[in-house]
Amino acid sequence: MRSPQEEAALAVVDRMKEGWQKLDGELILSLFHDDAVMQSMMKEPYRGKAEIKAMLDGFFAVATRVEMEVLNRRVEDNVVTLERRDHFTARGKSGVLPAVGIFEIEDGLIRTWREYYDWGMYERQIAD
Repeated sequence: MRSPQEEAALAVVDRMKEGWQKLDGELILSLFHDDAVMQSMMKEPYRGKAEIKAMLDGFFAVATRVEMEVLNRRVEDNVVTLERRDHFTARGKSGVLPAVGIFEIEDGLIRTWREYYDWGMYERQIAD
C-alpha cells in the first residue's frame, strides 16, 4: 500500500505526463519549484524555471506530438521512477525514444528531474 506522500508524488508526475502529451509547456513549468533542476544526463542541467522554460519553448517549437508510453512506474517516498518509450513527432519526423526519468518531489512540486536516454538516437530520428 502506498503512503499519502507516495500517492501525491505519483499525481505530480502523472500531471507532468499529461502536460507533455498536451504539448502544454505552461502546465509542465507550473509543476517545478522555482529553483528546480532538470537534466538530461548527457547534457548540462537546466537550473531554475527560466532555463527549464527556455528548453521547453525550444522543444515545443519543433514538436507536434509527445506520447509517453509508461512501461514501469515506481515510487518510494518522494522519488518516482518512470521507464518509458516516448513516441514523438518533431521537425515533421516521428520516432520512439526509450527513456528513464527520476523525479524528486518536494512540497507537491518537482525539485529535480533526471532523464536517461540516448541523445544520439533522438538526433538520428529527427535528422534531415
